[in-house]
This record gives sequence, C-alpha cells and structure tokens, in this order.
Amino acid sequence: MSEPCRVMVIGAGDLGCRVFQGLASGGSNRALHLVGRDGEKVLRAANLAALSSLQTGHRTEVTHFVTDLVDVDRTAEVIVRFRPDIIFLAASLQSWWVISTLPDDAFQRLYQANFGPWLPMHLVPVMNAMRAVRAARSDAVVVNAAYPDAVHPTLVGADLSPHIGIGNVANNVPGIRRAAADMLDTGVHRVDVRLVLHHYVSHRLSRSGDTGDAEMALRILHDGVDVTEQADTRTLLSALPGRYRRTGGRDGQVMTAASALSVLEPLIDGSTAIVHAPGPGGRIGGYPVALSPEGIRLALPAGMSESEALAVNLSGQRADGIAEIRADGTVRFEEPAVDILDRELGYHCAEMPLDWIEDCAREIADRFAAYQVRVTSDPSYQAKPSRSGVTV
Repeated sequence: MSEPCRVMVIGAGDLGCRVFQGLASGGSNRALHLVGRDGEKVLRAANLAALSSLQTGHRTEVTHFVTDLVDVDRTAEVIVRFRPDIIFLAASLQSWWVISTLPDDAFQRLYQANFGPWLPMHLVPVMNAMRAVRAARSDAVVVNAAYPDAVHPTLVGADLSPHIGIGNVANNVPGIRRAAADMLDTGVHRVDVRLVLHHYVSHRLSRSGDTGDAEMALRILHDGVDVTEQADTRTLLSALPGRYRRTGGRDGQVMTAASALSVLEPLIDGSTAIVHAPGPGGRIGGYPVALSPEGIRLALPAGMSESEALAVNLSGQRADGIAEIRADGTVRFEEPAVDILDRELGYHCAEMPLDWIEDCAREIADRFAAYQVRVTSDPSYQAKPSRSGVTV
C-alpha cells in the first residue's frame, strides 16, 4: 500500500467537522489531522470521526491539535510536524449564516448589503493560515471554504492566496442537473453542466431561482453533447427554490460539505475530475475546474474565453457589494452596501487596503455584537440614517 495522503483540516466549527467526518468515512489510506482552538471540541470531533470511521469498516488514522490561527508561529509548527499534502481551511471570524439569527426585520435590512462588506471577517483567518503555510515552507495544496470568490483575489498579490476554494458556484450544480434531466426526460447521470458564476448569483439561485443584478454562464451537456438551446433556462432555474428546494441556513451546510468533498476526494486520490469551485488560482468568482495529478486548471464551457468568464464574475462581485479588488489587495466597496452597514452598525468603510483588514474585522465584530444586543432586546429599535443620507 502506498503512503497515506495526509490531510489537515483547520477549523473545528460546523463545516470543518462535517468535512472531517466525511473524509474519515471516505477511505482508509489517508491520515487526518483536525486543528482548532477549543481543546474539548477538537478532541470530541476527532474521536467521533475516528470511531465512526472504524464502525463503517475503515481504519483512518486520526489525530488532532489545538492552536489559534492568530498564533502564526504555532500554527506553522503544527504544519511542519504533520507534513500535510492537503490543507482544508474552514475558519472564519463570523460565519455567513450568523446574521440570519437576528430578528427578521434586522436581518432583512442587513441582508440587503449582500456579502461583500463582511469580507474582513473571512480574510483575516485565511491570511493568518496562509502566513503559517509560508512560514512552514509547506507545498501542501490549500483548499479554502471562507468566501473564496473575494478572499483569494484579495490575497493573490501578496502571495497568500489558497490554491482553490469550495462551495458557492458548486452548491447549485446538483439541482441544475436534476432540473435539466427532468426537462430532457433523461437520467441525471447522463447530464452534466458547465457553470460560471459568483457567490452572489449562487445565493440568489437557491433563494429565488434568478441571477438578480448579475450574470451567469451555463452550458448543459447530455452524454457530452451541448444541448443548452433545448432547455428553457428560466424554467429550469425556477426549480431550484421550487421542486428542488432544500434546507438552508446552518443545517444546509450539508451541501457545502458535499461540495468540499467533491474537490478534496480527487485531490486525495490523485484522480482526474471536473468539479466546480470558486477562486482557483486566485481568480474572482466561480468556475468549472479540472483536477488531475498534473494540477488545477480551468475547464470553461466550449467557446468561452477566460476574459469572458471574468466579466461574468465581475458582475456578481459588484452585485455582492464589492466594486473593485485591486492588484495590491485594496478592496473598494459599493456605496449602497457601505451605507447599509453604516446605518445599521455604525461601521463605515468605503475602501480597505490589505493592511487594514485586521482592524476592520475587529470593528465589525464589536459593532455587530452591540447591534445584536440592541435589536434583540428592543424590537422597536431603528437604525440611524447613513452618513450619505442615501435610503436603500
């Protein structure tokens, strides 16, 4: 038997533990290492994975370690000690679903800002993890779950971008395949898709079955033949929040974990696969991607150039509240999104250089915590007017 593939999962929250459990039950010739900052939680999650793996007939090697990504040197030591072939990052300062726990009125107001303005909450842990990877001189393939559509292009200029992301563009692919198979009256395993879209569009599709203020590119293949023209795309997409609606929120992270495993398993096995993933090679948005022992490359729909795919994803980036990500990592946010966070939280950031991100993340965290207390304890609470006076 060949040497086991060594996979480190950093982050023992909901998603990290779901993925770790899936990896432990996915095969025996792998060594898994769970890293998190809560010692008791990490121990219990590692033991659960090891024992359930044994129960299903596998003998996966499972170990764990406690560290905080803020301590870059200690994290680097863990990486040096374990020598991972693959690192999966599942760390964020505030998970995407947290605002959905607010009272509905407050949630609906904040939701209108979309995801872009919350970027610092996902950038900081990924940046610290990548600093540790560089300090450890690791050549592991790094796979990131935290808003790769925007995190990766923000970090690429500093040579701190993970290799590839998971989720977002991938999460609607199974539903689109099922809906397309229905429309074509054929088996779902004869249907494949090639999909280019940003996080914003992926989120819209599952909630309302449309692309909102952005574009997407979709090709439908039946037995490898492009049959897109035979499909009524509008009707097809409407099935996602209709017939193929699924559990959302935190419980819906089952799908995100499945998307993560769709990327991780071929990397572990050294097999060839076409998957969908955000942020490959530091790019903006999501793409079809070919994985193989030779590396990671785009697998765009036939006839589509990379510049055309980028234009599609830029439309989604703007709709998500990010006007621009510059080569040096400076991020400029869309004014309506800035105004919403200003009005609701008292947080105002129109432009963010890379070296501001930790201060920005701390301020958002503090202001959101105070806001959460206010809107939960006082249902009549009304946010202040924005500095610009714009009503959104």
